[in-house]
Amino acid sequence: MPKRVSLSERREQEKKGLDLIFSSQQQNQKEEPKTRVKQEVAKVTLYIRPDQVLAIEKIQLAERERTGSRRDKSLLIQEAIDLLVEKYGNEQ
Repeated sequence: MPKRVSLSERREQEKKGLDLIFSSQQQNQKEEPKTRVKQEVAKVTLYIRPDQVLAIEKIQLAERERTGSRRDKSLLIQEAIDLLVEKYGNEQ
C-alpha cells in the first residue's frame, strides 16, 4: 500500500509554470518571520473602481515576485485602511 502524502507535499511535487518559478525565487530569498497574530475580522461588502481593483492586483503580483508568496487582497486592503486611519483617525 502506498504511503499517504499530504496535500501540501503533493502540491510541492506538482509545481509547474509560474508556481515553480516563484517557489524557486522564494527559496533563494530570506523568508519574513511569520509572527502574525490571528485577529478577528468582519466580512463587509465594498464597491471600488475597476482601476483600484487593478492596482491591488498589481501590488499583489509585485509582492509575489518580490517574496515568492502571494499576499492576500484582504490583508492589502486592511493595510490601506490602517494608513487611512493613521491619516484621518486623529481628526475629530
